[in-house]
Amino acid sequence: MLLEIVVAAAEAIKASLPLLAGLILGAVLLLFLERFLAGRVSPVVKRVLYAIVLLGGIGAGLALAWKIRWLCDDAFISFRYARNFSRGEGLVFNPGEWVEGYTNFLWTLVLGLLAKVRVSIPHAGLFGNLAAYVFAIVFVALVVRKASPKPAIIPFAALCLAGSRPFYTFASSGLETMPAAMLVAVGMWASLRKNGAFGAGLAFIAAALTRPDHLLLYGCMGLAIVAEDLIHHEERPFWKRLDLRRYFAYGAPLVLFYVPYFLWRWRAYGDFFPNTYYAKSGNLTYWSQGLVYATHFLFTSGAVIWIPLFLLALAGRSRNRAETRLRIFALLSLLVYGRYVVKVGGDFMEHRFFVSLLPILAVGTEVSLRYRLRELAGPARALVGSVAALAVAVAVLPVRVLKPYEKRWNLAEENTFYPVKNVFPFESGSIYAGMGERVHKTFIARGLRPKLSIDCIGLVGWYADLPIVDAYGLANRRIAHKSIEKRGRPGHEKRGSLEDLLAEGAVVDLGNPWGEKFKEETRANVDGSTFHFLRWDPDLVKALRTVKNTQIPDPARDIAVLARTGTRSDLLESLAFYEVFLERHPDREKLLGELRGQIGEVADFEGHLPAGAAMKGAGLRIEKMRRMGATGKSLLVSLPDAGGGTGTLEIDLGVLAKPELRFALGGKSSPGVRVELVVDGATQRTARPRADRQLVPEAWQIEDLQGRRASLRIVDEDKAPGSGLYIDGIHWSSGTKEDIRARLRSGVPGNGVELFRAALTELPENDPDVIAFAARFAIHYSFDEVFPEGTEITGTAFGKAPATGPTGNQQEITGFLGRALANGYHGGDAAKGKVALPMLTLDGQPIHVLVGGGKDCQKTFVGLEVDGRIVARSCGKNDEILRPTELSTSAYAGKQGRVVIVDESNGNWGHILADDVLMPAPPQAARVN
Repeated sequence: MLLEIVVAAAEAIKASLPLLAGLILGAVLLLFLERFLAGRVSPVVKRVLYAIVLLGGIGAGLALAWKIRWLCDDAFISFRYARNFSRGEGLVFNPGEWVEGYTNFLWTLVLGLLAKVRVSIPHAGLFGNLAAYVFAIVFVALVVRKASPKPAIIPFAALCLAGSRPFYTFASSGLETMPAAMLVAVGMWASLRKNGAFGAGLAFIAAALTRPDHLLLYGCMGLAIVAEDLIHHEERPFWKRLDLRRYFAYGAPLVLFYVPYFLWRWRAYGDFFPNTYYAKSGNLTYWSQGLVYATHFLFTSGAVIWIPLFLLALAGRSRNRAETRLRIFALLSLLVYGRYVVKVGGDFMEHRFFVSLLPILAVGTEVSLRYRLRELAGPARALVGSVAALAVAVAVLPVRVLKPYEKRWNLAEENTFYPVKNVFPFESGSIYAGMGERVHKTFIARGLRPKLSIDCIGLVGWYADLPIVDAYGLANRRIAHKSIEKRGRPGHEKRGSLEDLLAEGAVVDLGNPWGEKFKEETRANVDGSTFHFLRWDPDLVKALRTVKNTQIPDPARDIAVLARTGTRSDLLESLAFYEVFLERHPDREKLLGELRGQIGEVADFEGHLPAGAAMKGAGLRIEKMRRMGATGKSLLVSLPDAGGGTGTLEIDLGVLAKPELRFALGGKSSPGVRVELVVDGATQRTARPRADRQLVPEAWQIEDLQGRRASLRIVDEDKAPGSGLYIDGIHWSSGTKEDIRARLRSGVPGNGVELFRAALTELPENDPDVIAFAARFAIHYSFDEVFPEGTEITGTAFGKAPATGPTGNQQEITGFLGRALANGYHGGDAAKGKVALPMLTLDGQPIHVLVGGGKDCQKTFVGLEVDGRIVARSCGKNDEILRPTELSTSAYAGKQGRVVIVDESNGNWGHILADDVLMPAPPQAARVN
């Protein structure tokens, strides 16, 4: 990754060589101009020239900054805190919730105070940043002019800052970045004034109140002041060199201002650190990403050239107190603050955390270099001057390695996402602004205030003005205090689960929090604005139903349809969903009862055994796991088994009243591993595992046993290692017309693909009703054992036979039927291959396939091949979920064609999954097995 950044930067610089040459020439001319004028003009003229060049540099920098003006999403988080402050709610994101979701107290407070006198906060943020940019450059120029050995004519450090892309980019972000950098420059300037320790301390404490991590820079300046005294009082004894009054003056702002502030915020918010510290896990190290961040900064800011020059300039003896102080401060800041930035992993915005270092290093480099050049002569002076010219040029050379809107290396050129479209009146060009406005129109404009959950909370939160649950945790204590499961993009590594969002009271979400399974059951549309319900809210639903052209979820309708047509797996998932979703619904128990009646549960093992069940031995246990063919989140298992573990579970079924008992069973078959139906003390039915790695349906028709008392006995008495079973979903058939068997027998119209696939999840594949219904299909390739005869396999991606599940380090696969599928992940994403199924005569009927895997439909797909050409194709969605899809053959009726499963990609998600190929039969057509 580091090499990628270096190579990308080198290519960008190569593309800009003419510009770089011009910048080098310009820097050389400025160096010669200063040297030429140094002894030829008066101090007054020098001062005037210095001011003119400085103003020209600031003007050019402002033009560059204005061209890319932007206000980022994070800035609007602070804007919302400031607006609530101006409304009298306090510094809070949601009124009444004291969570410190900002780390820029002074900046937010200033914006809030301006809002109290009716200043527009976005305008204050934009123009406040621009003003801070100007003042930062001005104070850097003043520091250099005051600390230099002779009055400077050209403000090189100021010009470099003005033209530095990292610096002018953050001249309009709306963040505290530029105000903090300005205060650092003010602190350096104040330190040069007579008795300036208090002023310097005040400026650096103000910087720390603007960004807490700037306490490190406050400490670095304090150490620099002490070191200055130790170095420049050599004539005194060591203990008499220290100027305690000066140190007390420098430390006074810390005690007078920062400590009271800290105690107030601790009491107000209840946490020792800001909530953002916990959200970003500031206590953890992230060196790998920090090195990426630092490498990117070095090679895109010119620092790879000017930092060595800075270190060279620091060499040599101390010249005077001011130069020593600035030199030591710059070196300590680079080491201490730079290490801190790398340790925490930097930021997701390129350059941002290094912006405050730029004025420090620019001042230290120019001041020390001016002294250094005076001490050199001849070739050495010319060499250092040449390197200085190169350093100036690369400092202002814009080097871009990220494209607009691109997220790479966990970084982004954030200004491209949030441009300012119009200044007066203010209008953001971000899509999030439009989202927020639509939310405001949907809810606030109608007097509704449901709690909204969302991840990018800045612009949406500002414009929507609803109570918000921050899914990334910046403004939410519960989510912020979660642990990071996997490192990634800084500031975006924690995300609230659905349970977190519900626990925090969220009602609506702009995303799809319940996933694809319940997308339609939760989706609402009001005046063309779409959102999803996290939970049913009767008052909100009642209000929205009065709006014309509104679509609102209808649980009663959806449950009625589900009870008639859903598979048992669908019913179980839906029951778990509706138990939560309908928490506030007045008819909750009635609606849930409809689902429970269809489920017919005997034992689903969702964390507990059924009432009255008797367990013997330790071999059987409930485990939370996902396994193909099981339902819910857990099942009863006796595998994995190292040997010796045996057990029996007996479930009292009472008097048999239903016509059929069904369950899903898998495991290692042996005489000692079985499931028995015991009626009046005698075994009447027995089943043993038929599939090793997954569960397959079993069904016992027991009309002949109805009216008799029975129990179900699950037995593992095989002590051999590796023997055992999995069992789940023990239930009665409903015996109604909605039952899957009744629907198979009723002869539903249409091709019956959906019903047939549902039957395969509930009934054995050799069930007479399943076999009879299968006659509707001319083709059915299940891939359960082998690929059909006549299949051509090339490459390595698909192995030599269907896979029974994931291979290698592949994620869990869901959505396939039976015991196996075509899996293009053999050898990982890098492998390529093709499975060409047998040729068949197309009759215009669509071919139905379950497809998953990569979404690049040009390289990973299931296709219809006719005359050697792909005429239809389908692909996955970059996940391991197989979904139903169709390949149309209507334009090729009467021709020969075949289904091909193709993996021609070696990139990320470069594989395809396929299963269950079905083609409905025309009238009286023979079925191909």
